[in-house]
Amino acid sequence: MEKLFLGRNRLNFVTRALLQLMALQYNTRPSLRSYLKGRDGWIDFSVGIMTETGGVEQSISFVGGRVKARSSIPDDVDVTLRFVDEDALFTMIRATPNEVLLLILNNKLIPEGNWAYLQLFNYLVALLLGRAHQRMLDKAARDEHQSRKEACDPCDPDVLKELQARTAYRMRGHKTDPGVHYLEDPYLSEYSLSDFPRLEAFLDDHLEKKPEVCSERPLLITQWFREHGFENDHTGQPWDPVARQGKVFKHLMSQKTPVVRHADLLPGTTTTQPTTGSVVFPDAQGTMIWGELDSIDKRLLIPFDITRETAQTLHHDVFPFWSKRNFREWARSKYGDRPSQNLGERGVAYFVWKLVGISHTIPDFRGLLSKGTRGLISDLVDTLDDPALKDEESRVTYQAQIECLQGVNAYAAHLAAHAANEASQEPDPERKQELEEIARVCAHVPQHPARTLHEAFTAIWIAWVALHNENADTGLSLGRLDQLLQPYFEADLLKLPSNSSRQAYIERAIELAGCFFMRCTDHFPLSPDLGNYLFGGASSTQALTLGGVTPNGQDGVSDMTYIFLKVTEMLSIRDVNVNARFKPGVNS
Repeated sequence: MEKLFLGRNRLNFVTRALLQLMALQYNTRPSLRSYLKGRDGWIDFSVGIMTETGGVEQSISFVGGRVKARSSIPDDVDVTLRFVDEDALFTMIRATPNEVLLLILNNKLIPEGNWAYLQLFNYLVALLLGRAHQRMLDKAARDEHQSRKEACDPCDPDVLKELQARTAYRMRGHKTDPGVHYLEDPYLSEYSLSDFPRLEAFLDDHLEKKPEVCSERPLLITQWFREHGFENDHTGQPWDPVARQGKVFKHLMSQKTPVVRHADLLPGTTTTQPTTGSVVFPDAQGTMIWGELDSIDKRLLIPFDITRETAQTLHHDVFPFWSKRNFREWARSKYGDRPSQNLGERGVAYFVWKLVGISHTIPDFRGLLSKGTRGLISDLVDTLDDPALKDEESRVTYQAQIECLQGVNAYAAHLAAHAANEASQEPDPERKQELEEIARVCAHVPQHPARTLHEAFTAIWIAWVALHNENADTGLSLGRLDQLLQPYFEADLLKLPSNSSRQAYIERAIELAGCFFMRCTDHFPLSPDLGNYLFGGASSTQALTLGGVTPNGQDGVSDMTYIFLKVTEMLSIRDVNVNARFKPGVNS
């Protein structure tokens, strides 16, 4: 017992000494001290460290650009790191930022309080250790690669040949579904990915390029809030949060960079990256990667590229603003530390993302395609003009919805102008024609009802971009797109006079669906490393449901069902997350 007591005292002393050393370094080294200041001034916060066994209790505070270590934890500490025992604390002292999160996953470290400040503390520790952390990351990577090499059998050439043969084999089908009107071979067995060089190139890019962290969204919304206020407006009056969010979203979409990827048929990107990027949601879970800003490109699971400029922007300009304004901390300030709040401090519960997103929600794409945003705005205006509408909360909500739709229209107009400008400079006649068509499409949708399959895909994609800039990237669903898009497919084909023109159109429909799938891979959820270990690297899980039955119980399989299935077969990518429904006795 005496030996255990001495061990605990020793670790308490070591913890105190390390915190004092950290304070000394940040107080005396200007290069480190600069990281204690954000755009709005010094970043003030405090961190407590304790063990449940009672052997360790220390804290460190960062106030006004000065750092001080203490041998007690103040009552108003921002976050306390509670370790189950001394061994867990000793592990953290030697850990890289991602390994600290693994302690949380294993419930050996329970953060109590503001997780943004936990991640900031991790980042400051990582800056202090610098090269030592890099050596630890490099060693972890080498060990992991060696472990994989030893655990996996050498590649069997016969197995590889069999897999290639399976891919090459394509079964021919016969038209038996009553809703399939134009595909004589619904399985589209004559086509493979090599028949669509555009899609093949997109897939190669997707597999070869690492997603890059994008700072556009967080920077745009943070700048707007600094100018117009977050808690109060510029007059000092408290904001109605719904009205405020409508205005900031309109600003975001109006200022969003218009991008048309080279050779793409669908305009617009979720981030500024044409291939794939990751949106930062500082108002939701974005600050969870604060501790990994200098190591996220080196982690073993789902690494992201990040520029030095982006890391600096997030650390100095964005994350400090949101450290007490994100969803969790807003709820804590309003409702206190309720059991539900404490439950969210357990990593397994938090990383289900129910605290930050509206996952498993299907937008009303049918209304968008049939009315256009102008029609939706007109409906909202009519509702606002109705004398029977007396509820002020509803009026504010409808007006905010109008502003959101106006932002989507502004983004579409910018895409149209951008495509037209690129067309004017495009030397290749075929691509020039495509860009001119994209400009015409964006000038029409999503403001007006879609008339063609190309317009319908474009309207849905632009709305999808808007939704993934409004809400955290946590599993929004696409719904029954085959049933929704089949009428546009049929209407286009009815205009074509010959079999050859109809066959060419079917190929273009496959290509459009493929472009849509590849566009849906252009964003990847920005999770801390803990989320990767917990979910095995889950993507956005954008669910698409095909087949099954219609609302009136009839066979819901159509030409577009098989076109989507063909694209799924050819691309074999994680997103879109395709689900095929089959009802015995109805579907063939």
